Amino acid sequence: MADIHGDLEALLAEAHRRAEQRALEREAAAARRAEEVLHAADEAATHALDERRAYSRAQAEALRERLLALGEMAGQRLMLGRREALLDAVWDAASARLRACADAPDRYLPALRSLARLGAQMLAADEIELASDARGHALLLPDRLADWGREDGVRYRRADAPIAISGGLEARAGRLRFDGSFETRLEQARSALREEVAAWLLPEPERAGVPREGSVQG
Repeated sequence: MADIHGDLEALLAEAHRRAEQRALEREAAAARRAEEVLHAADEAATHALDERRAYSRAQAEALRERLLALGEMAGQRLMLGRREALLDAVWDAASARLRACADAPDRYLPALRSLARLGAQMLAADEIELASDARGHALLLPDRLADWGREDGVRYRRADAPIAISGGLEARAGRLRFDGSFETRLEQARSALREEVAAWLLPEPERAGVPREGSVQG
C-alpha cells in the first residue's frame, strides 16, 4: 500500500513539474509576443488594430492550451487575470510609445498625415477642420494642409486652437467628428482585442460583451 502511495505521489509531482515547465514556456512566448506588439506600435497609430489582432490570436491560443492542461476553474481564473495584466502592460507601453512619437516631428507628421486622410475618407466632406494637440497644431501649417487637400480632394483647415489629447487629431465636418486621437485609437484596438481573446477562452454564455466604439460621431 505504501508503494502505491509513493508511486501516486511521484506521479503527481511529475505532473506538477511538467505543468510548471509548460507555464514557463507559455509565459516566455507571451513576453516575446508582447515585444512584437510594442515594436509594431511604432509604425503608426492607424496600424495598431491589425497588429493587435494578429497578436491576440497567437496569445489566446497559447492561453487556451494552458487552461485545458490545468483543467480546473481556478486555473482558468488565474489565466484570465494574467491575460488582463498582460493587456494592461502592453497597452500602457504602446501608449507611452505613441506619446514619444508625438515628441518627434519627423515621426509625428506622417502619423498626422495618415489620420487626416482617414478622417477625410470617414467624413466624406468637401471641407474638414483638423484639430490636434499643441505639438500637432504646430505642424498643421496652412501650406502643408493645402498640399494634403490637393492630394485628397478636400479642403483642410486648422482649428483655431489645440485640443486636450495626448496625440493624433480630430477631423470635423459640421456636426460630424472623426476621433483619431491616440488614446481613442488605442482603446478601440484594446476593446476589439479583449473581445477576440474572450471568444477564444470562454464558452458563449460566459462571454462578457464588449461594445464596439464608433470613430465617427454625429
